[in-house]
Amino acid sequence: MAAPDLLRIPLDEGRFENIGRLPNGNQFMAYVTGAMPDGMKYPMNDEQARLKRWLAVVHQFDADGNHLVSEARLGAFDIEGRDIAGQKAWAQLEDMYDRLTMDGEPVFCDINVKLFSVEIDDVLHGLFYEQDEEEPESEWVMLEPRDIMFHPEWDSGEYST
Repeated sequence: MAAPDLLRIPLDEGRFENIGRLPNGNQFMAYVTGAMPDGMKYPMNDEQARLKRWLAVVHQFDADGNHLVSEARLGAFDIEGRDIAGQKAWAQLEDMYDRLTMDGEPVFCDINVKLFSVEIDDVLHGLFYEQDEEEPESEWVMLEPRDIMFHPEWDSGEYST
């Protein structure tokens, strides 16, 4: 296989419950996630742990799956407490969602989008194709910074966390 032209992301309560189509036909994906700057995956020490932040994120795509725009807003840093930081990020997402739906309510459904990459405030966001060098048949697409892995067939909607 190879990198997908389109990746299906399934409407799924718990992981992908805020995805679908807007009245103008554009697709969207919205969520709250923890993130580290500069691609750092996990805090190694207390100082690095202070860098972990909770973000509200909205990605928009056109009807053909091309990335249009992404927005990420800081809820709070993990050092404030995960619950507090998460609540602040969800409040940001509610505000972003209100603006997103100003022209009408979306249809919540699976979306089919192309791979993309955007850096916002030192955090890399996107869908990234990866392949194991030693086992070329082992391949996946990662949604970052959520750290969710999609598996072939790319139109199956199969993913793991």
